[in-house]
Amino acid sequence: MSLSLRQRTLVWIVAIHGAAVGIEFALFGDNLARTRRAEAIERGGELLSTLRNLIQPQGGLNTAPLLRWSGWPAFEDALVLDRNLVAQPGGAIAPAGIALNPLGAARRDARFDASAIYRQMEHAIRTRTVVDDVAGGRVVPIDTPEGVWGACWYRIAPDARRTRQLALTFVVLLGTTTAAIAAVLFFALRRDVLDPVSRLTRAARRVAAGDLEVRVERANDDELGALTDTFNAMVEDVRGFNSRLQHEVQVATEQARAAEAAAMTQRRLAATGELAAGIAHEINNPLGGLLNAVERLQRDDLPPAKRAQYLALLASGLERIRDTVGKLLRFTPRQARLGPLLLWGPAIDALGLIRHRAQKAGVELEVAASAAGPALDPFDPATPEHFAALAPIDGHAHEIAQAVLNLLVNALDALEGGAAGPKRVRVVLRRDRDAQLGPCAVLEVHDNGPGVERAELGRVLDLFYTTKEVGRGTGLGLALVHNVVTGHGGRMELDSAPGAGFHVRVWLPERSAPSAPQGPTA
Repeated sequence: MSLSLRQRTLVWIVAIHGAAVGIEFALFGDNLARTRRAEAIERGGELLSTLRNLIQPQGGLNTAPLLRWSGWPAFEDALVLDRNLVAQPGGAIAPAGIALNPLGAARRDARFDASAIYRQMEHAIRTRTVVDDVAGGRVVPIDTPEGVWGACWYRIAPDARRTRQLALTFVVLLGTTTAAIAAVLFFALRRDVLDPVSRLTRAARRVAAGDLEVRVERANDDELGALTDTFNAMVEDVRGFNSRLQHEVQVATEQARAAEAAAMTQRRLAATGELAAGIAHEINNPLGGLLNAVERLQRDDLPPAKRAQYLALLASGLERIRDTVGKLLRFTPRQARLGPLLLWGPAIDALGLIRHRAQKAGVELEVAASAAGPALDPFDPATPEHFAALAPIDGHAHEIAQAVLNLLVNALDALEGGAAGPKRVRVVLRRDRDAQLGPCAVLEVHDNGPGVERAELGRVLDLFYTTKEVGRGTGLGLALVHNVVTGHGGRMELDSAPGAGFHVRVWLPERSAPSAPQGPTA
């Protein structure tokens, strides 16, 4: 759990003061230990004086007065031995004379090692020196005018009352001083540091949220005051920069939109060139036959049967020209409203306009009613019957037709100059259901060209991005198709791999209310 600046400051204050009090308590404990040692020496002196007075001339000890001595309450345990000590096998020392336990041995626990104390008492008798820290007590030799009589080991009783007072004093001292110092330092820091920092933090959050009108009032003439002035100046600079940036972004956006509109116009002009080439071929072929039929009809000696035959040829050629002009008219925007539209109409119109180029390039055009369905001739009069199950969409016929034409032109471009072998463009028209769009009409365009790297699929929809040679592609075809599809509420899927062709799927939501759809007309 992260702590705020206020909480961390308070923790540091308490920790530092606690450490200081701990050091003071350690020093106080050392003084207490020295005081306790002085008390032990003092009490030991009283005990030695009492023992010397009770030693008899023959070396005995008057034990009755010793046991009734009034100073024993200050002691926890004691041993009194004369100098008659003998060494046992293994180095142990055992008393052979007087061995007295003035306070008894009942209170001793199992860890009490009397032999270790005997050894230190023997050392004190032999060297006439005091030995400290023996089983928590002291060993002192008992000197008399006649020499060392023996030794005494004693341990003074801890003063529980004094210990409790010391602990209570320490707790009260720690709590009082910590609270006082922490309160003083915390309130001082809050006024001079924490509150200004909090105001800056709140202001920074508002700036991050987009509020560039916020300002922080300067509280002190110190470093934080200078920081406040710097923050206010920074916000003012950001506000000015933001205004300039918004203006520049607006200008750049307008320029980009103008460039995009010009680029789209260029692509539409290029598509118009494709239309013109297809239309010129579709009209030029029947015109030659029409002129020949007119020339024959001008002859007076033409038999009636031949005249009727040439008139039928004239009607057929004019019908073909009218059909071509009808396709062109459907590519011309004549209405701004969406209307019911069957995808078969724009698809067959676009296929008819690239038919001449496909034949010239040796590319086979085919349609199918499903991904794995049989290939159908798009120009067979019976082919539309296979697509009777298609439901209409809401769309602009000329925009959908231009989108399909761009997909077909891209497929032909990909197949030109490719490897030897059959070249094929397959158009699939089917119904399907999309998880987001619901029931959809699906248009698929597949070619068996060289394909593109999968890493490029995410870029082919970008404006001006093209995989064609310099001067042959504008990078606008798929971008235009994508704009048309998304404008109709649909979506596109692209799939390709080197050597595996290029595949486009267009999903367009079906029209919710049934009505008479638009299709190919004469």
